[in-house]
Amino acid sequence: MFGFAVTIFACLAAPALGPAMTLVQLLCVGAILAVRWRSLPSLLPAALPLLLLPTFAAASWLWSDIPAVSLRYGLQLLLTVVMGFALGRFLSLRELVLAVFVGVSIACLAGLASGRAGMSESGPVLIGLAGSKNQMSYIALFWIGSALCVLASRAHLLRTRIAAALALVPGAFLLVQADSMTAVVSGLVMAGMLGLVAIAALLGRAGRLFALFAAALLTVPVLVALPEIERQAAIVRTDVLHKDARLTGRTLLWEEADSLIAQAPVIGHGYKAIWLGPKGKGLLARNGQSDGRAFHFHDTFRELMADLGLVGLALFLLPVAYAALRGVALLVVAVDAPRAFAVVTLFTILLRVRTELVVGPFLIDTVLLYAITAALAALPLVAATPTRRSPAHRRMRGRAPRLSPQAQRNPA
Repeated sequence: MFGFAVTIFACLAAPALGPAMTLVQLLCVGAILAVRWRSLPSLLPAALPLLLLPTFAAASWLWSDIPAVSLRYGLQLLLTVVMGFALGRFLSLRELVLAVFVGVSIACLAGLASGRAGMSESGPVLIGLAGSKNQMSYIALFWIGSALCVLASRAHLLRTRIAAALALVPGAFLLVQADSMTAVVSGLVMAGMLGLVAIAALLGRAGRLFALFAAALLTVPVLVALPEIERQAAIVRTDVLHKDARLTGRTLLWEEADSLIAQAPVIGHGYKAIWLGPKGKGLLARNGQSDGRAFHFHDTFRELMADLGLVGLALFLLPVAYAALRGVALLVVAVDAPRAFAVVTLFTILLRVRTELVVGPFLIDTVLLYAITAALAALPLVAATPTRRSPAHRRMRGRAPRLSPQAQRNPA
């Protein structure tokens, strides 16, 4: 099971190798489902909320300009979500973190050895086996995050923790050299959040609850001052960092997306019907692109609304918002490295929803997002308390426990 998970993450982190990697992912998730087939009926109720979005995407062939394409990519998204759900429910959180670390390590080290480069505004940068410089930086972000949490967990072997410590150097190199300001900011936010979680572990449950309440109160003035914060951020971006005021053309894409959304606000134009259909030809030409499969609006909300309308956006937000709230509650109950990875990675991915696409077929962001959502939903909100064992229990302590067929791996 763990080997299949490692293979899946290695393939997700190496999209440049083409369709062969997708085929390997499907074979691995098929093997996982085959091994745990007895558990599938009992897991269906938990999976349904996550399957609503991809099912709606596949059903959009009914009103899409290009029905066959919408059905095909909708089914691919469904397989991607199933993959994430299977990894989140059939692995413990500790195994999930380790699988991410080992799989992404394999792909990133192979990418470093390949020396494959891509172009950025400042010149050629190393992209390894990733599809682009941005994707390379986000994969490096997952590598660093998983390495930090493996390093911080005493449950892992010493040699594994040493390997995690060593991986931080090439991970940081890949993140910084990719020339992606969004990824660098995301990395700083991730490091800051992991630091705060480490401090929270020292406070005790009451202290964490008080800190959470104080943080909630602090969000009020932040929300009031949000317009001014955005204005100052724009000034820093253009005057200090010398970045394009239009975010390398993204604001123009957003204007086009808003116009398309207004034409079909409720159910959208059909999944992938914009970039792979007649409506996207002019957009692609104006942006110097010819292949709509790898292009998007650089905004997950706008992408989903253009394709699937407000219904699609709601089907995405509701389970993810539930997972985010549950993750915060779980950290109040108890703090450990796997929980820290799950919650911090979830918020790091969500940090990029307004500048990048994080939901799509066979994207590592999507698989991780749904794996973490499924894993957090399975964790109990009540901390386990030790109970006094009878002499008979103490005599049985050395024997292996009997597990029912319905027992689930997550959370362990």
